[in-house]
Amino acid sequence: MAVIISDTGPLLALAGVEQLVILKTLFKTVLVPNAVYQECLAKRDRAAVLIEQAIDQGWLKVEVVTSTEDFPLCLGAGEQEAMQLAINYEQALLIMDDRLARREAMQRQLNFVGTVRVLWLAQQQGLLSNAVQVIDAMAANGYYISKKLLDELT
Repeated sequence: MAVIISDTGPLLALAGVEQLVILKTLFKTVLVPNAVYQECLAKRDRAAVLIEQAIDQGWLKVEVVTSTEDFPLCLGAGEQEAMQLAINYEQALLIMDDRLARREAMQRQLNFVGTVRVLWLAQQQGLLSNAVQVIDAMAANGYYISKKLLDELT
């Protein structure tokens, strides 16, 4: 089974609409590099509290990345460390939404999915009745992901 690694955006988006538990249910354990953890806690809000609770529960695990390869400067520390973790594990699946980060992951031949794919999987497994409603709630929270992507999956 693949090691699941999340970038900051998907964690904050899911926690922001009280759906972080989807990751636990789908994947059992999710790794986050320390930079992602720090980015998630930068704003002390309900999402940060839920992410801390997931870490306390043990299914969301913070992993220290000691060094990163030469990544483009346009990528944030969380994105760089998440990709480095994926490189460090033989079988890894990144959860990331940032277009530039996904492009870099593709060039490095890393496996990744976005939040839309995670929501689609959750809907397919009966964890959600309507993924579009969750996407709408995320948008209302300030996190934009395209409903068009969900349409392409169905």
